[in-house]
Amino acid sequence: MNRIKLKHYLISLFMAVMILSTGVNLKAQDATEQWDLNRCINYALENNLSVNQARLRITSADAELMQARGQRLPNLSASASQNLTNSQIADMDYNGSFSVSTGVTIYNGGMINNQIQRGLKNQELSMLNLEQAQNDITLSVTQAYLNALYAKENLDYYTQVVAASEQQVVRVKALQKAGSKARKDVADIEAQYASDRYSLVNAANNLVLQTTTLKQILEIPVEDPFELYFPEAGVKEALGALPSREDAFSSALNFRPEVKSSMLQEDMTRIDLMNAKAGYLPSLSLSGRLSSSYTDSYSKGYGSQLSDNLGESLGLTLSVPIFNRNATKASVVRSQINLEIASLTVSNTRNRLLQTVERLYEDANAARQRFEAAQAQEQASSESYRLAEEQYNIGMLNAIELLQSKNNYLNASRELIQAKYTTVLYRKILDFYMGVPIVLEQ
Repeated sequence: MNRIKLKHYLISLFMAVMILSTGVNLKAQDATEQWDLNRCINYALENNLSVNQARLRITSADAELMQARGQRLPNLSASASQNLTNSQIADMDYNGSFSVSTGVTIYNGGMINNQIQRGLKNQELSMLNLEQAQNDITLSVTQAYLNALYAKENLDYYTQVVAASEQQVVRVKALQKAGSKARKDVADIEAQYASDRYSLVNAANNLVLQTTTLKQILEIPVEDPFELYFPEAGVKEALGALPSREDAFSSALNFRPEVKSSMLQEDMTRIDLMNAKAGYLPSLSLSGRLSSSYTDSYSKGYGSQLSDNLGESLGLTLSVPIFNRNATKASVVRSQINLEIASLTVSNTRNRLLQTVERLYEDANAARQRFEAAQAQEQASSESYRLAEEQYNIGMLNAIELLQSKNNYLNASRELIQAKYTTVLYRKILDFYMGVPIVLEQ
């Protein structure tokens, strides 16, 4: 590649990077159109399909509770019939009847009360399921946003690296022209420059990929514009002292809905067992009926017939189960097994939650230590690279030794960036499990 082509390539590359960088991190006129973490989370909580499905299940649970409470009320129905009769021994007869009937369950082994209690718990369970869906999408959005933020900082870093490499190329060519550097040194520095440009292109592509991933998680239509706002991701809060393990475990058990949900499901299974056992008990119901009829074969008028034929009835019905082919017994056995399974699920859910928190605690602690070590490594390699440049400029080091020092510095810088965002991510997730809202420092 000759010098003119290289110049045009660099101009095109840097223009593309500047356009991309401006598009994803514009802080001027259209800041209200950009998506920060808070806006991303709020949008997901309002529009995510799983979250909206959980909201609909709350409405369904409300309907089930309304139906359960309605079982306490008497039913009421009305009927009317009109008949036209013709026979060989009588003229055509036109007649009709009307009735209104009602009935109410007085006792059925406590099933109605049990169903109402079950409906209340199912309503609470559906709310907890909504909370769980909201927690899940919040964590997914946070991780995707931090990945994009990491990609943006990585792009900014490689932009600076390429600019520094370009200066090195200019400097070594000037030294080579003055006769103090060999053509081999120029070739080595230019090769590193090309490698840095390649890394810059990869970093730009990765930012586009991570931004697209976040947009897909938010389920934003592909045709809609999507520009991210990236604050300076600080680690001051993330580097603060971790809470004690006991506090982390206790807070997670009190805040997270998983254990509460499993306990509610156990309670509902216990109610199912009570309902199954109620099948052994008698039931008592009260019924009433009001009816009348008329026919045109009688000489009396329509109104008189309805008055004369008015009938009223009131009755109590006692139903005593004697044998139903072991259906009730089988239902009780199944309910007892389901209750044992639900009890084991509570213990398993609690253990898995504590294991998750323990893993997050260890990850957050390890990430914090790794970040502190990465800071020291980056500072040391930066100073080493600065000295190497000085030695190279006065001829004490060759290009290979300089590039080796530079690569050590680049690796340390990459490690620092990665450690920084790993620290922020694990600490934010741990805090979220403890009930602390996710907020990035602006």
